[in-house]
Amino acid sequence: MRTKTLIIVTCGTLALGGVVYAVHASLGDDSPAAQSAAAQVATAEVVQTDLSDYWTESGTVGYRKQRVLRGVAPGVLTWLPQPGSTIARGDTLYRSGDRPVTLFYGSSPMFRDIDTVGMVGRDVKVLADNLRALGYRIGDQPAPGTRVTVQGGPAPAASGQGPDAEANRAGPASTAAASDTEAYRTVVTSKDAVFTRSLKDAVKRWQAAEEIRPATGTVTLGDILVLPGAVRVGAASAQLGDDATGNLMAISDQDKAVSVEIDASRASDIRAGQKVQITLPDSSDTNGTIDSVSSNIQASSSDGGDSGPEGPKVQVVIAVDNASKIQNISSASVEVRFTGTTEHDVLAVPVGALLALSGGGYGVQISEGALTAVKVGLFADGMVQITGTGITAGTRVVTTS
Repeated sequence: MRTKTLIIVTCGTLALGGVVYAVHASLGDDSPAAQSAAAQVATAEVVQTDLSDYWTESGTVGYRKQRVLRGVAPGVLTWLPQPGSTIARGDTLYRSGDRPVTLFYGSSPMFRDIDTVGMVGRDVKVLADNLRALGYRIGDQPAPGTRVTVQGGPAPAASGQGPDAEANRAGPASTAAASDTEAYRTVVTSKDAVFTRSLKDAVKRWQAAEEIRPATGTVTLGDILVLPGAVRVGAASAQLGDDATGNLMAISDQDKAVSVEIDASRASDIRAGQKVQITLPDSSDTNGTIDSVSSNIQASSSDGGDSGPEGPKVQVVIAVDNASKIQNISSASVEVRFTGTTEHDVLAVPVGALLALSGGGYGVQISEGALTAVKVGLFADGMVQITGTGITAGTRVVTTS
């Protein structure tokens, strides 16, 4: 007399082979056909491994830190560099009124005319550092902590309130000179330089070499534009004859990177330094490293001003580990594979080994053994994390062929 059998409902047609095996085994059908079918049932080994879920986004190869360059001082635009050219320290970025505007490196912009010997400031340091780097002798500079008298202007205004305001105004040892509008005493810091007579003479030599007329040693606001480093020139935004204070041209870093916009909800899953896989236009794969994840959320807006159907986005910049892989790609779409959650040292089987039990939950059929209920965890790359009684690494379970 046949015994009653619990009917197992699969979680999809992929698990059908495993179900058929389980039903035949419980029915005790020992016919030659049944034995042949059982012999053909596929099995897989329970493995101990790391599982990571992945998702893929579309990205774009391009130059890093692309932005638009604006002019500084009024004038008529008389020259622009060719798109694709590289402008380095000491090179001319553009010409305004046929006067060259030179690129210097630094973090502090030029914000005034530098014309009076004795002027002190970060802009003077930018000037001194760049002329020295270009090979000009600028003479000795006063050491940090040196007290100097600055001619030709009022002492800096206080930048804060409270007991430290006076120190912020003119340095810890500053004292007012005879006239607040003619001179003041201050202390040179490590972030400052002093416009000495030797430095002014170096400016004259630089101006003469660059055909900046007249070569008076005075640096006029607009003669120098300060950027962090060399830039690559992109498309022009202005034409010759335009006002030189508008948008002039696109610039970028010389290095290329991959930019990706991802859902803001995914931003917490990734971080700078994390590895990704990039599929290039020729279908080859290469590795990349996340350089930055923007903290600025870019909302997709519909006509009504609400967030668009794809939701808010954040920008991710990825450095390609082997830069030569994209050196001949000026602009192209790529696919980027991100790693999300990772579970370490877990037991896993192919998804096809899972069986949905009629009473709820999942089980696996141990090869030549019992149907065992399991708890499932992470799904990734066709594998699923499982735990259950008697389930250990090396156990063989029935799966789809």
